[in-house]
Amino acid sequence: MSIYAERSKRINIDGNISPENEKIWNQYYRAMKMKGLSDKTIYNYECDLKQWFRFMNEEQFGLSILDATEDDIAEFLFHCQEQGNNANRIKRRMSSISALYIFLKKKRLTRENPVELLDRPTTAKPVVVQTYLTIEQIALMKKKLKEHGDLQLEVYALLSLSTMGRVNAISNIKWKQIDFEECEIREVLEKGDKVVDLFFNGEVRELLLKLKDQRDSNNIDTEYVFISKKNGEYRKVVASTLGLWAKKIGVMIGLDHGLHCHDFRHSGATLLKNAGMPLEEVSTLLNHASTDVTRKFYIREDNKKLKESKAKYEI
Repeated sequence: MSIYAERSKRINIDGNISPENEKIWNQYYRAMKMKGLSDKTIYNYECDLKQWFRFMNEEQFGLSILDATEDDIAEFLFHCQEQGNNANRIKRRMSSISALYIFLKKKRLTRENPVELLDRPTTAKPVVVQTYLTIEQIALMKKKLKEHGDLQLEVYALLSLSTMGRVNAISNIKWKQIDFEECEIREVLEKGDKVVDLFFNGEVRELLLKLKDQRDSNNIDTEYVFISKKNGEYRKVVASTLGLWAKKIGVMIGLDHGLHCHDFRHSGATLLKNAGMPLEEVSTLLNHASTDVTRKFYIREDNKKLKESKAKYEI
């Protein structure tokens, strides 16, 4: 009996490419030509990368290659997988993106290759395991975080879930932007120079105040909420560090693959929508340009409610 690999579907991502990313592509194109790569090889790189560039421009607010994190890239790869790309096709996309970052590191335009933080897919395992946390898993997460005793980690998880903020926004939150009375974080810098407002619940408010008191008690005076210590200095955490925190939290609750930063965002959106919040309001909280993105990539419908509704009209 012959066994055939699942055929990858061709997908096409429409839209424009931002001028900044177009400029980087032109630099990379010239470098590949000077290196002597074949026209076919360059064409394959161009197909992979320009679809990624369009996705960043259309779905990620004109995100720059130089600002993209592993979670941003994972979002693109997951989209390609959902549209029908198989594991081998995803691997090729990852290789194309990784090769570009190697070039950018040589040019000293970036210090890291975020693709290195992503697991390569196998034929039996998807490239990204997207997790929608249940109410039970969130309760377990809260319990495990309390037991773990790292207050900053606890605040990160619950604030990310409550605000549904993108990883870049979470890393950029400053104490002066927080209105504790209104449970609001104002004018947070997100990717693509976009500025957003974030809203948190009362539980997160108490945790934030507790974290602030802890910092004051230890004479840690920093403008950013989420920090790490390097060479004796406290600095704002970078997105890759938040990715490691998310993975650690996922392992705490029994997820072998951990969590991705974006999982808090998906989970919060889904829980609000399934609790009855209108899709338009969920989309606004996510700072999406339209409800189409929210519906296609962020919401997992409650099958129990769907089945109960279906039963009312069953023939």
